[in-house]
Amino acid sequence: MKGEASPRYSTGGRLEQIGQRLRELQARGRELREYSASQAARSARLPRSAELVRMAELRAEAAAEAAEAAYYHAGDVHDRAAALHDRLAESGIGDTGRHRQKAREHRSLAEADRKTGGSIRAGTTRRPRE
Repeated sequence: MKGEASPRYSTGGRLEQIGQRLRELQARGRELREYSASQAARSARLPRSAELVRMAELRAEAAAEAAEAAYYHAGDVHDRAAALHDRLAESGIGDTGRHRQKAREHRSLAEADRKTGGSIRAGTTRRPRE
């Protein structure tokens, strides 16, 4: 046994170690390439994501403007309904007490709609319960 090389340092043993290390390095290389590819794909998506965020912000702003306008319009409609009930009450047509009551209700609804419309941009769009 004195002249024999240990199996660990024999040509076959050393080739096996080299082969194992080569497989480990190849596996690590694949991991790094996959990671790099996923990072590149993520980086490529960033500009598109930023564009989509900007489009969403613009659409949200347009929706807020439309909602605000709708609430102000609803307030105007309630004002016209209140004016009609006032005229009916003044003319003595129908139940004048009921017309006055409805006129007050419409004025209150007009005020609530305008308040809601004014709060949309501030992010406080809670509408009062009726």
